[in-house]
Amino acid sequence: MPITNLQDALPMPETRRATLPLIDVEHGTKLLLVALPKDVQIAPHKAPYPASVQLLTGRIEVMKGETWIPMIPGERVIFEEDQPHALTAFEDSYFLVRHMRG
Repeated sequence: MPITNLQDALPMPETRRATLPLIDVEHGTKLLLVALPKDVQIAPHKAPYPASVQLLTGRIEVMKGETWIPMIPGERVIFEEDQPHALTAFEDSYFLVRHMRG
């Protein structure tokens, strides 16, 4: 079933992120819809596989390595395996996270 309203599919939380798994192929792609409220940050972390973030709505900045990258809807940032990354929301935001495992 297609998602036509992000708020209906994944209501925006008030103080922390919320996620909705969309695809999860064992040893393959995992795709998550993430809702991140304004002023919430996802702390720096690493993944043991390449990953990407694609902003759908709102305004976020993504840390890739040591550099913060402002994003607008439609943009995507790719992270290499074990590359430190973090996110900060400056508006209520929805984005896709893709884990490229295996």
